[in-house]
Amino acid sequence: MWYDNLRNKRMWEIFSEISAIPRESGNEEGIRKFLLDWAGKNGLEAKSDAIGNVFIYAPATKGYEKVRPTALQGHMDMVCVKTKESGHDFLHDGIEIVLDGNNVRAKDTSLGADNGIAIAMALAIFTDPDAQHGPLEAVFTVSEETGLTGAFNLDPSFVKSKRMINLDSEEEGIIYIGCAGGVDLTSSMNTKWTSNRYPRSYRIEVTGLLGGHSGSEIDKQRGNAIKLLARILKSLGKYSLTEISGGTKRNVIPSQAQAIVSSNNNIHKKVSKIEKDIKNELKYSDPGFEVRVTEVEPRERALTDKRRKNLVDALFAAPAGVRAMSTAIPGIVETSNNLAIVGTEEDRIFVINSIRSNIGSAKEEHLDVLKTIYGAFGFKCESGDGYPEWEPDPNSKFLASVRKAYKEIEKKNPVITAIHAGLECGIINTRIKGMDSLSMGPNLSDVHSVNEHVEADSAERVADFLKQLLAKLG
Repeated sequence: MWYDNLRNKRMWEIFSEISAIPRESGNEEGIRKFLLDWAGKNGLEAKSDAIGNVFIYAPATKGYEKVRPTALQGHMDMVCVKTKESGHDFLHDGIEIVLDGNNVRAKDTSLGADNGIAIAMALAIFTDPDAQHGPLEAVFTVSEETGLTGAFNLDPSFVKSKRMINLDSEEEGIIYIGCAGGVDLTSSMNTKWTSNRYPRSYRIEVTGLLGGHSGSEIDKQRGNAIKLLARILKSLGKYSLTEISGGTKRNVIPSQAQAIVSSNNNIHKKVSKIEKDIKNELKYSDPGFEVRVTEVEPRERALTDKRRKNLVDALFAAPAGVRAMSTAIPGIVETSNNLAIVGTEEDRIFVINSIRSNIGSAKEEHLDVLKTIYGAFGFKCESGDGYPEWEPDPNSKFLASVRKAYKEIEKKNPVITAIHAGLECGIINTRIKGMDSLSMGPNLSDVHSVNEHVEADSAERVADFLKQLLAKLG
């Protein structure tokens, strides 16, 4: 097996079994059944609530019967993206894992270590004959990636713990005690079609960008394929637009976007000029960026000039990326916006933005900014309720215990901070009265992209720490 030369074979074997099960958000029945069956085979109690979350219970080991219970928490679903050339079917195919030196990655797809590694760590602890711990509960939620559905609808009667370790973070040695809240904005307008008056049609494709997680990697200043495509379209002069599409998920920085345009002229020269400028701007953050222009069959219809102009100008004008850095916790993003998805359908044009902030009022203010901009270009704007920010509590007794244990085990202090990504802790804390949470995890990179990988030795170290931590908690 790919993990034969890795040290923690129990954890990697479980991770391999999880990865063989298709588990895109909304398609979690297979992983749910696996977890319930796994618990039964290992003599552990398990159940599922009405929304589909799974809870597994491990009794205290000898001598730890009086220790307070602790919950280990992660989510079952994963973001599924693949290379343009891949024939992978996420509905039926498992992830093909590749060990690349010290990095565990997938072949031509996202890996799903976000958050399969959390499940593997928890289950490995539950079945470790040498582990010492009080009563444990595993809390595995559904559809975290598409709206935190499992956390919002979690049945609190299934959880007895009042302290929880979320394993959905991506940097070893960092303990998170707060996270950003978020809200999505969908802006749409009716399509208006006209006969295409230009004889030559082209497909313009923006490719080669790294993309990544729109929370934890928004600070890397990577190119946004939709924003770059809008910039290219603005440079074309006279043309018509038949189709535009880009982005895959609300929480993924779009790495690809394309448009079908028509013109009297060969547009290669204009595109090549702006491509050169953008390549220079992105030479450090996205060295693989390129623009492909291919002549295609002439299109018979196109959007009216007004619709085309309103769409492109809105995409060009609306801010995206980091909007403000935190003044409370230096080095972290406070507010951001991911221009996530754009598309043209038969009867509508739509744009989806995902706003995050560690401050609720800042989140609402930036939402209003985007509504004002898109509204000015004729879009109808609709936003959901979003999800709450998780307010840090640096005086938490649970945090003090974990900090002390970390110093004893690792011989150094952990970094205590907040994260600019949505974690389920804030929601679960509100669902379960008195719950005290923190979050940790191994080094993951390029999550929500085809370059996603987890460092093998980091995952093993975090699993070791978790095992020793549980033995120290009173």
